[in-house]
Amino acid sequence: MKKLFLIPMAVCWLYFYSMVAVLFLILLAILGSVFVPNNVLTNLLGFFTTLGDAGFMGLIVLITLVGQYYLAYRLYLYFKTKAS
Repeated sequence: MKKLFLIPMAVCWLYFYSMVAVLFLILLAILGSVFVPNNVLTNLLGFFTTLGDAGFMGLIVLITLVGQYYLAYRLYLYFKTKAS
């Protein structure tokens, strides 16, 4: 019965760490803009400006974006305790 929790645990782990990898790549792209000109920082600031201009809906979108990865991490921890 405990092996049933391994599949959702793995899915939640992959989902959470995919976002960690994306954030790491964004950080590397911003730091790499010192040597190679790119538009990562301007696009990222434009994204946050758009969210800020949207007002309350932008806040809801930002909470949803951050919250889904937090939820995936918490589900991973829950399934991990159930599987062991």
